[in-house]
Amino acid sequence: MNLEGKGVLLTGATRGIGRETLKLLVAEGSKVVAVGRDEDRLRELKRIKNVIPLQADLSDPGQRANVVGIAAETLGGLDILINNAGFGINAPLLETDDERLRQLCEVNFWAPLHLTRASVPFLRNEGVILNVISMIAFVPLRKWAMYSASKAALRSLFLALREELRTEGIKVINVYPPVTRTDFFKTAGSHGIKGIGSVSPDRVARVIVKALKRGKEEVFVSPWDRFLATLGIIFSPLTTRIIGE
Repeated sequence: MNLEGKGVLLTGATRGIGRETLKLLVAEGSKVVAVGRDEDRLRELKRIKNVIPLQADLSDPGQRANVVGIAAETLGGLDILINNAGFGINAPLLETDDERLRQLCEVNFWAPLHLTRASVPFLRNEGVILNVISMIAFVPLRKWAMYSASKAALRSLFLALREELRTEGIKVINVYPPVTRTDFFKTAGSHGIKGIGSVSPDRVARVIVKALKRGKEEVFVSPWDRFLATLGIIFSPLTTRIIGE
């Protein structure tokens, strides 16, 4: 896919992987509706040509209900939806209150589902839905139970939905970043995952843009990540016990 002139709806656009992806998309000539919660960071995005900031808390079904309609009207239709927004909780499941767990599921699972369903009627010919999932979808970890579950559910959902949408001419791409050097762990209440290396958000962003151009459906940042995912599928729950937190 040639990204020049394409209309993109990007969630989680104000920081980390989303912010780096936004910069690359604009450099490719795309026009992007950039969704985020942080009003100060969204104001900064107004200075970037071909970026339309849109404030929304995706954990709130009421706030996200109009996101796709606004984006499609602003862009004159949609070519690409990138479900990137998400957050984690690093804590024993039994010690985490229900409201916090609900919020995580709303952002990590229900928001991508709802935005995808709303986007399909607006997607132009050869439209793309790209989901930024996580390697944790293959290797669930102790004290990351709900985050692991939300990402595994997202992967399963879009593997199945890919086949439903294939007949509509819509491509579904899943990208599985490993541990990435953003403020994710700080907001999740963690110092990181011991013994696991990390990559920069701009590297993940480059992989995302490359996936959009080439149309590859299952995307890993490195061959090692693909190998680890395979081990997780074959040898789970042993891999979960070995890697730990």
